[in-house]
Amino acid sequence: MRNKFALVLSVLLFLIMVTFIQFGAFPNGTVPVNTGTTGSAGITQTLFTTYLLPFEIVTFLLVAAMLGAMYLGEMGESR
Repeated sequence: MRNKFALVLSVLLFLIMVTFIQFGAFPNGTVPVNTGTTGSAGITQTLFTTYLLPFEIVTFLLVAAMLGAMYLGEMGESR
């Protein structure tokens, strides 16, 4: 029962994340390639200005997934 709930929850969160990023950060479905700056400074500027919210959401979800995997790994050892 737990595994089914975890699977449904993870798929639901994945779909929410994909929908939010697709329609929130990229409203017309495309990613702008040329931002006018080059190198790592341009990537950093774009990442922390234009795409800050999707970046933070993905960071939070990756940390949550890592903690969930650690928890499930510990549960597997105790059985």
